[in-house]
Amino acid sequence: MPRINGVSKIAKRFGFKVGDELIALGGYSVEDELDYLYYDTENEFTADILRNGKRKAIKVRKTQPLGLEIDWEMRPAVCKNHCIFCFVDQLPEGMRESLYVKDDDYRFSFISGSYVTMTNVSDADIDRIIRLKLSPLYISVHAFDDDVRQFMLKNPNTRKLKEYMRRLGENGIKMHTQLVIVPGINDGKVLEDSIRGLKAMQGVLSVAVVPVGLTEHRAKLADINAVDEKNARETIALVEKLHTELDGFCWCSDEYYVKANLPVGEYSYYGAFDQIENGVGMLAEFNENFEFGMEECPDMSIGKRVDFITGTSFAPILRDYAARLEGKLGISCKVHGVVNDFFGHTVTVAGLVTATDIIGQVERGADAYVIPDNMLREFSDTFLDNKSVADVEEALGAPIIAVAHNGSDLQAAIARHFEARGKAK
Repeated sequence: MPRINGVSKIAKRFGFKVGDELIALGGYSVEDELDYLYYDTENEFTADILRNGKRKAIKVRKTQPLGLEIDWEMRPAVCKNHCIFCFVDQLPEGMRESLYVKDDDYRFSFISGSYVTMTNVSDADIDRIIRLKLSPLYISVHAFDDDVRQFMLKNPNTRKLKEYMRRLGENGIKMHTQLVIVPGINDGKVLEDSIRGLKAMQGVLSVAVVPVGLTEHRAKLADINAVDEKNARETIALVEKLHTELDGFCWCSDEYYVKANLPVGEYSYYGAFDQIENGVGMLAEFNENFEFGMEECPDMSIGKRVDFITGTSFAPILRDYAARLEGKLGISCKVHGVVNDFFGHTVTVAGLVTATDIIGQVERGADAYVIPDNMLREFSDTFLDNKSVADVEEALGAPIIAVAHNGSDLQAAIARHFEARGKAK
């Protein structure tokens, strides 16, 4: 049971004490922090606590947060699927241990927007989602057809998905969905039926269509095809047609447009950018932020060489932006599109570039190197292969400037870096 470690003045007034163990809130057993967060928004409820081995009920009537400090430990539920396209199954050895964990937890879908298949939830979990109003959720559907979806996930529990989604939608839970597309399996007519089926479901707000990601570490895994230019163009044409017909309900991720050698949509095409964490609209957002930064940043004469490090798919696009930065900031630039030897050359995105490949490929000689922050573990300076920013700086002989991957601080971050170094001297 969670233990109370800190008590505010308000909580003391109701009788809570440090050391109390929280048993139930509102008559429901406490499972994790989500129970507390929900009831802390309520004005009236009953809290059952255990104190010195005895159960005690505390009636709470309040108009502001209770302010309890509680030890919470939420470990993600482990995925029970055996998806034919699972990216974790395709990871090489030598990466952070956390990357090999297959999580599939509706709680973290609500908290952080991670996608879940709902194959390991129970009827009681669905009841809890509805009761605690855990909305929106982010759900991996992959195919509206139960047979196709079960073939892809290799888990018969996925046949409950549509019923679960219907229950959630009917009870006010909003859902964003994704379809990871494997050519020849869930594209074409299956894809169209999936989008139309999801559009008809109450509570479903959007669909992101994402190409399957394949590394070169697929020994003994399912023989599936990658998305090529022809398939990408066909998929974009279909999804854009449905986007128009269904009032902006579905989008292809930017990776489809890169594979198809087609321009992405305008900024307004992506609406509220609800699926941006899925790679939908990232290039449009980057362009919008870049143009804003160019207007806000004064002309400068930094007089340094600043090189950019990215994946091979974004490198040609970034070169056009780098050319404009040269004039704006008074720098010289070179863009390094790092070939992904670590995962395999089929992986082209910047977020999966490792320190090992950077050190092995990037030319020395710049005064600073710019990387997007999504190359690093969140809130850290560690790359996917467990090497640090300091390791790369030592190898390249120059500092690394990590900037927001959406381009929101690109010009400003470079300017700040050299201003700070100038003051230090």
